[in-house]
Amino acid sequence: MPEVACTVSNCKYYKQGNFCTADQIIVQNDAQGGGFGPNAQLSNLAATPANSNDDTCCQTFKNANG
Repeated sequence: MPEVACTVSNCKYYKQGNFCTADQIIVQNDAQGGGFGPNAQLSNLAATPANSNDDTCCQTFKNANG
């Protein structure tokens, strides 16, 4: 499986170091969201908690806290 970067630190699939461990990822285009370009350096991105899918560009998001 390819390595997928994620900064949503309270997602069920978030792994320390800004990685995603989900088996399937649903991706939206930039018109739907996103605050950084495709060449952003992972090491420069901060962890960013979210409350729901609407707060992310990732429809795979599940809150780790319930």
